Amino acid sequence: MAGYKEIKGFQVQTRTENPSPTEAQTGDFYYNSTTGQFKTINSGGAPLGSWSSGANMPLARDSHAGFGVRTANGVVSGRTTPGPNPALTTGVNTFIEYNGSSWTEKANINQQRWLAEAAGVVTSGILFSGSYPSSTNILTNVETWDGSSWSEVSEINTGRRSLGGAGITSTAALAFAGRTGPNPAMDLTESWNGSSWTEVNELNTARAYNVGSGLVTDAVYAGGHDGSNSSNKTEIYDGTSWSETGDLNTARHSLGNSGVSTDALAFGGRASPGAPPAGNKTETEAFNGTSWTEVADLASARYDLNAGGAPGSGTSAICTGGYDNSYYNAAEEWTAPDFEIKTVTQS
Repeated sequence: MAGYKEIKGFQVQTRTENPSPTEAQTGDFYYNSTTGQFKTINSGGAPLGSWSSGANMPLARDSHAGFGVRTANGVVSGRTTPGPNPALTTGVNTFIEYNGSSWTEKANINQQRWLAEAAGVVTSGILFSGSYPSSTNILTNVETWDGSSWSEVSEINTGRRSLGGAGITSTAALAFAGRTGPNPAMDLTESWNGSSWTEVNELNTARAYNVGSGLVTDAVYAGGHDGSNSSNKTEIYDGTSWSETGDLNTARHSLGNSGVSTDALAFGGRASPGAPPAGNKTETEAFNGTSWTEVADLASARYDLNAGGAPGSGTSAICTGGYDNSYYNAAEEWTAPDFEIKTVTQS
């Protein structure tokens, strides 16, 4: 009977320990002489990921905007407590940065706001639109961040709140969906080139209450609210137009998105009574470019949270703040291994 060497043309490697992350190659097969077991290295990714606690923000908030990567993240704007008038809210103008272990307060934005959106990284960001001081007072104001201060730049063409955004620099970004006062949801998309905003092709399904994620040439918008109910619709943008793709398993709005069209996450949020099961969500789903798969849940159910990522992925993301009967200052970090070592068995 032919042995492994005769069949494959090479001998099974013997190791005294498992390979390190820099050594591991998906598809490798070896014998671990210390444990007396044969091992295979399989691909990792989002299905193997989990949430862990990050450092709490200095101020609890929801309806805020964020940009940057998991270990270099910025959180700006938002709200803390409802104001004396139910139509008003206590807005936040502070900007804080996360370095993977702690938060530091930076320069304040010029225009206080909430339910705005942002894009970029911690050295080059952009914040656009939103509401202040009431939900009916819609802002067209846009500000950019250069790593040390905020500057007002050209206004967006159509102001809105509860919108989505994408981009990894202050000079190239997308703004899409959202709502303006009485309008339940919008399909409008605008592109920013560093000096002005231009209307481009619309979403297929008008929605609001989601942050979106990705690049100006590869954006993702999953979930949201269509004006009647929470949605499970997912659309991807290729730099020219939006295309519908696989639906979320759990319809919800006010959730977090991270990633691009072939590698994304959707987490948290809230389902309206018309899209049961209603209520605040811990569910996390991973997208592979075709379909969504349920993976590990958030530790805390929350909505009106923010997902930091530039553009983020199914293996690295951060969830900050949000609301669930109280305002959260908690951050949760998502990580997933690039590979998985499995023991070969005969069963």
